[in-house]
Amino acid sequence: MTTEIGKALRKLRIDEDERLLDMAKRLGKSSSFISAVEVGKKAPPSGFEELVAKAYGLASDATATIQRAADMSRRAFILEPSSALGRDTAGLLARKMDTLSEDQLKAIRAILKKV
Repeated sequence: MTTEIGKALRKLRIDEDERLLDMAKRLGKSSSFISAVEVGKKAPPSGFEELVAKAYGLASDATATIQRAADMSRRAFILEPSSALGRDTAGLLARKMDTLSEDQLKAIRAILKKV
């Protein structure tokens, strides 16, 4: 099953007329790693989308698309807030995430997008 990041990477390769091996070389990764990320066997590691954006010189809208695709392809996130309030807020959000309604999640997302 191809992940959202997999779809975005394949589209980028097609747009650049590249093969999987070409992208792997450009990113300094193995082709098996890129393939595993595409099909969801591996989650994109932290910073992967920034590496892609930099290697391909992506504009801000294309970078945002890659970032969203990477986020949608991850099963877990590591948060390291620097303040007590940030840690408390992150913990509360993590505990409540699966109990929030679609509308509540959309409201939180809208707040975060404004920042």
